[in-house]
Amino acid sequence: MEEVLHVDERQQPGSRTSDRESVHERVLALGVKNLAVSYDRFLVIDGLDLQVERGEVVAVLGPSGCGKTTLLKAILGLVNYTGEVFLNSDRVGYMPQRDTLFEWMNCIDNVSLPLRLNGMNRQEARSVSMEYLKKVRLEDWAYSWVYELSGGMRQRVSLARALVTGAKILLMDEPFSSVDAQTRRSLQLLFSELVAMENITVLLVTHSVEEAVFLADRIVLLSQRPARVRRIFDVELKKPRTIEVLDEPIYQKLVSRIYQEIFSTPS
Repeated sequence: MEEVLHVDERQQPGSRTSDRESVHERVLALGVKNLAVSYDRFLVIDGLDLQVERGEVVAVLGPSGCGKTTLLKAILGLVNYTGEVFLNSDRVGYMPQRDTLFEWMNCIDNVSLPLRLNGMNRQEARSVSMEYLKKVRLEDWAYSWVYELSGGMRQRVSLARALVTGAKILLMDEPFSSVDAQTRRSLQLLFSELVAMENITVLLVTHSVEEAVFLADRIVLLSQRPARVRRIFDVELKKPRTIEVLDEPIYQKLVSRIYQEIFSTPS
């Protein structure tokens, strides 16, 4: 049974309350119900339920190999599954752990690729893509080759490409894990500002407890394989997140509580 925990109090299983919005304002953006995935009869996910509301950032934590990436693949329809998957939009962006940018293209043509594949002409696609490069603060690098960019800049190009079709749902698989700590924090701050401004719904897979607390509205902790929901934590911090969040007692207390849960004996 899944259990919802606040920073300071335990709630009834499956419940969620927040002063940020009323029940009437909540709209389901994506969800899975009784999801199960097997690879050659090897059960990876078993009876997983998850709901993400519009504009919400939900982080998924869990042991290595427990099925976090498989969860994203099931939502995207890339693996066979049983159960139900719901998406309240046909515009879904995906940002993998390692960028899939084309080295022989410049930044703006990498970003515009999804638009070109959907039939948009080159001039219009570049115009739209430039707006997204501005959002990730890379407009001055629009016509630079990808191989000229740093790791953090490449991830910003990847983020722009994931959103360029107007995606309001974004699935992310450890998108900031390949860069150094300082660059990672810079990307997190940019990401938090952008998704708050654009009201983007995000399902974020990460191995970092600190990143999950820093970015998410809720954190879903998965069990060992086969993955089930072990705990859900609410994160009551203002959005967009700023560097000052790191000094807040709520942030520090929740990071500690999640680590305690991870290293405790599963119930």
